[in-house]
Amino acid sequence: MQIKDSLIRFVDYRTKNRIIFLFALALFLLGIPFSRFLMSLGGTILVINWFIGGNPVNSIKKIFHSKVVLSCLILYIVHLLWVFPSQNIHYGIADLWIKIPLLFIPIIFYTNEPLSRKELHILLQIYILGTFISSFSGFITYLIKDLSDKREMALFISYLRFEINICFVCFVCLFLLLKERIAIASKVVIGVAFCWFLFFLIYSGSITAIGLFFIIAPVFIVQITIANKHKFLRYFIPSLFAIIVAGVGVVLFNCVRRYFHVDFSIETAAKYTADGNPYFHEPQKRFIENGSYIYTYISDIELKEAWNKRSEINFTDLDGKGFPIRITLIRYLNSKGLHKDRLGVETLSEQDVHNVEQGIANVAYTHRLNIINRIYCLIWELNDYYYTGGIIGYSIPQRIELWKHSVSLIKKHPLWGVGTGDVKDAFAEELQLNNSPLTGTNMRSHNQYFTFLIAFGIIGLALILFSIIYPPLALRKMNNFLFLVFFSIVIISMLTEDTLEPQDGVTFFAFFYSFFLFLFPKPVETNTLLS
Repeated sequence: MQIKDSLIRFVDYRTKNRIIFLFALALFLLGIPFSRFLMSLGGTILVINWFIGGNPVNSIKKIFHSKVVLSCLILYIVHLLWVFPSQNIHYGIADLWIKIPLLFIPIIFYTNEPLSRKELHILLQIYILGTFISSFSGFITYLIKDLSDKREMALFISYLRFEINICFVCFVCLFLLLKERIAIASKVVIGVAFCWFLFFLIYSGSITAIGLFFIIAPVFIVQITIANKHKFLRYFIPSLFAIIVAGVGVVLFNCVRRYFHVDFSIETAAKYTADGNPYFHEPQKRFIENGSYIYTYISDIELKEAWNKRSEINFTDLDGKGFPIRITLIRYLNSKGLHKDRLGVETLSEQDVHNVEQGIANVAYTHRLNIINRIYCLIWELNDYYYTGGIIGYSIPQRIELWKHSVSLIKKHPLWGVGTGDVKDAFAEELQLNNSPLTGTNMRSHNQYFTFLIAFGIIGLALILFSIIYPPLALRKMNNFLFLVFFSIVIISMLTEDTLEPQDGVTFFAFFYSFFLFLFPKPVETNTLLS
């Protein structure tokens, strides 16, 4: 009887431990796209439950017998070891604390039992719910508060990590819809969520997320084409994807063509305004926007007088983004096909005047579909950077500038880098020494591989790449559709972002990486759409 009671207590104890573990995972999955607080709370519960509810001594012994887990921990160990040669120890310790999920998550996930199929479905649906809450809240806030930048729709975490979550959750939805056996009602809800995420992806104009989606989607298409036994879907889905890609290509082609196609002749252009003031014309290719030369049909006298009557911000002051009102006004009038004179300013609506005051220099930037907005922005940035070298306030040109200085800094410390704690200071000093326009901005590489090279040199980068690549190869996880999508998103995003530097990026990587390696249930034979 005592043995039976002890067994019942043991089983009940293990059950409670498992429930707490699953609850912590749910908090993580809800918080990754939604709340840093929930991420931290989930991590705290996970660690306490592991120490109190498990057997840490036996777990640690188990870890030291696993090459895969030890390989995963190299990523954090490199950060730890490279703190010692750093001069800024305080920053190094702070960075170690941010990176702590890279240490405890692989250990705890490895020492727990893998998920059942039902547990997997519930947890992934919680992740979908968290991403939906985050994206829908941002969408409503954007509409109600009339935010000037759609990147402000990322209310809870950094915009760049928010983009990555939106891209990944699309494939999570596809995985549950087409690969897993779940209730019809759940599939309907997930299908609606998938449509929402696709709409949000396009509406927000997230170039990073859209780019990742179209780069990684062929992985999904290939699986459909090869493995699908349903002939209709086998041909329909690749055809639909091809149509979408062609449509995007046509939109891009038309945007670029309309942007640079100019119909202007200096000989036939009007020389005077309706009020008799002379026009200024300077047709140059480097100043083309929306199919017009920016610096044509300009009368500064009329612009100044008319603008000062329409706005409380003086013509000689700066707009909301720190650029001269004169330049923003000229570009805005040009984008609407108006002459830059009294009549042009008087034609503007109150909303147009407000847009100029806020620093919106092109009416295309107010397009409800932000993807059009972003395309015009990128064309302007690259064109202006090519001709004038301007980078302030620009996305891609700033990255190019940062990458140049990253390479320069890497050459100074090629083998061992500058250390975990000195990355920020070393990069700031490099910008200052080269009189970069980005001096004092606290910006870094915007490339995770460059950041690793700056901090740890070639030696450290080699160890980190081994730590990331070896475990999934050893466990043959590259055959797992969701892991391959996740891994591709992270690896590609690291080319243009410091993906693993902030808390939300570290947690996203550490959680899903370990989740797929150690907790994902073993594959089962199913009759689903994907094998």
